Amino acid sequence: MAKLIFTERDERLATNYMMLTRQITRLTDCFLHIFRLHSRGDETGNLFKGYKAYAQTELGDAIHHIKEICETLGLDFKETEIMGDARYKEKQEEFLMRHPNDHWI
Repeated sequence: MAKLIFTERDERLATNYMMLTRQITRLTDCFLHIFRLHSRGDETGNLFKGYKAYAQTELGDAIHHIKEICETLGLDFKETEIMGDARYKEKQEEFLMRHPNDHWI
């Protein structure tokens, strides 16, 4: 197989992307625990507080890797975040125009 990563930039992109996907996978595990809390009688108790804190650590780690990717590409993180919020609103408006009786998630 041909080698794809030759530069430090590409190695940083690959590493941060892999770490980002790792954090998202861990977040999935955390949410599965939260979804199951109703069966354990602890929907707002200590287990929920623990899993909420766990989710926050995974989200924090994911945000860090996104910032690293932005930095590696020479992108401003805050500008990228604002762009994402604007694009989300545009997608919501477009969806509701196409599907006026549907619920935007």
